[in-house]
Amino acid sequence: MSAVDLNLSESQSILRGAAREFLASECPPSLVRQMETDPKGLPPEVWRRIAQMGWPGIVVPEQYGGHEGSFLDLLVLLDEIGRAALPGPFFSTAVLAGLTILEGGSAEQKLSLLPRLCQGELFASLALSEPGLDFGLDGLTTAAATSGKGYAITGTKVFVPDAHLAEVLLCVARAGRRKDGVGVFLVKTANPGVSLAPLETNLRDKQFEVIFDGVEVGAAEVLGGKSGARAWLGPALGKAMLAKCAEMVGAGRRALELAVEYAKVRVQFGKPIGTLQAVKHHCANLATCIETAELMTYRAGWLVEQGLPWRRDALRAKAWTNEACKRAAALAHQVHGGMGFTREYDLYLYTGRMTAFAQMYGGTRWCLDQLADEMGRVREA
Repeated sequence: MSAVDLNLSESQSILRGAAREFLASECPPSLVRQMETDPKGLPPEVWRRIAQMGWPGIVVPEQYGGHEGSFLDLLVLLDEIGRAALPGPFFSTAVLAGLTILEGGSAEQKLSLLPRLCQGELFASLALSEPGLDFGLDGLTTAAATSGKGYAITGTKVFVPDAHLAEVLLCVARAGRRKDGVGVFLVKTANPGVSLAPLETNLRDKQFEVIFDGVEVGAAEVLGGKSGARAWLGPALGKAMLAKCAEMVGAGRRALELAVEYAKVRVQFGKPIGTLQAVKHHCANLATCIETAELMTYRAGWLVEQGLPWRRDALRAKAWTNEACKRAAALAHQVHGGMGFTREYDLYLYTGRMTAFAQMYGGTRWCLDQLADEMGRVREA
């Protein structure tokens, strides 16, 4: 195994700089606040410019209209997206749907979906979570029963991001004769039997409950052309989990910057509070939380890129990043005092995401349980 190299390449440094410059110009905190109450969640002109820069297709092969970048390129981009608190359908379309199609789609399905996704014309999302379930595939109640046309899908999904924009939902459901059989079905939101209801969240982001009431899909709408999706869906979800880690790291980095900036200008006892040892400790601990989360995330991403075993590192990264970001958010607010809790101040845009994302795409308990199972299987082998 070669030495782990977590330094950014020249092209990745250019990508980071270009993304930061674009987001500072096109997605200032004022726009993020505005989009909290906007029904769509992101201005169409901003999404159009994002698509023109090729972000939705950053890891998609050139033959499908993408840029054929590396997985680390995607992490770098999401790091900057987190730092800017960019709202909208990038994660749901480019990460959740895009990675799933790349992992499991047939050549025909990729040719049909990915070029439009890369051009920013196709919005899609993954319908996975169900009431009472975490991020995994066990315990699904949504089922795809065989029918004359192919399958009839019945069940309820929750916290489906940006479903109101999606033309296609990738619905994960029980399928096949085996008890643990899982399929991913391409369901158009315009199909009869699909209904959406918005969910109220602390982040004010666009999450939906989606009910599938006997929704008919043909055999050609089974992603990969078969119902045995468990083998390839796991890696797709694991990569999405790491992508969310990168977004959390970016939000944490911005929270650290705001805390340090505030400590320099907030005067108490006749001097900036940043000169006080206790405040210095808070800022140092905050930096430690974010930097360790960054290292664990990028190490796991490097393993993905090298084609080496990475699942356990991804689980460790998400578990650590969850807890590190929750602690970092608390420390940032302690530095700011009451000021940090006001909606007129930017801090809540980042700490709210840090703590909410800790519950998404792999909570800490779920990650640790999965890691214990992984290690147990290794010992048994």
